[in-house]
Amino acid sequence: MFGDESSFWLDGTLHVTWSRVGVQPRVDTFGERKTAHVYGAVSIERRPYFVYQFAKVFNGKTFLAFLKELVRRCPRRKAFLIIDNGPCHQLDAVGQRWLAEHRHRVELYRLPTYSPELNGIEGVWKVTKKSTTHNRFYPTVAERDAALTSTFETFKAHPAMIAGHVARFL
Repeated sequence: MFGDESSFWLDGTLHVTWSRVGVQPRVDTFGERKTAHVYGAVSIERRPYFVYQFAKVFNGKTFLAFLKELVRRCPRRKAFLIIDNGPCHQLDAVGQRWLAEHRHRVELYRLPTYSPELNGIEGVWKVTKKSTTHNRFYPTVAERDAALTSTFETFKAHPAMIAGHVARFL
């Protein structure tokens, strides 16, 4: 599986769009970040399985919580998780001990530094931003988070939407 984290602001990200000639496209904004932090993992198979979890911040403790959730959601097989070397993927002594105790259920592999093109989940985050946050305004955090959850659940229900992002790794 490929794993990573991504942030989504309450203010939508501005992106290329169409408009009438001479009409400036506009997206409402509060001017506040109010960031949603999401960990995710996608399996490397023709019908990829997607797992996600919201977190208050990105750090070793929330990464460990995500690993525990990943193990819980993949009960029938061991998860081989390919991750980058981000600071939030560094586990403290408690996390290292848990990982050692559960090495029969999950194993981590690290990508070379600065190589997001080797991480299949980056495409999933790109699709999420394009379909959920680009050029969109959400009046509340709850509405933005509901839209993200809906997108993620759609990925789970229709894996073909994200299959192309891991197909090159098969």
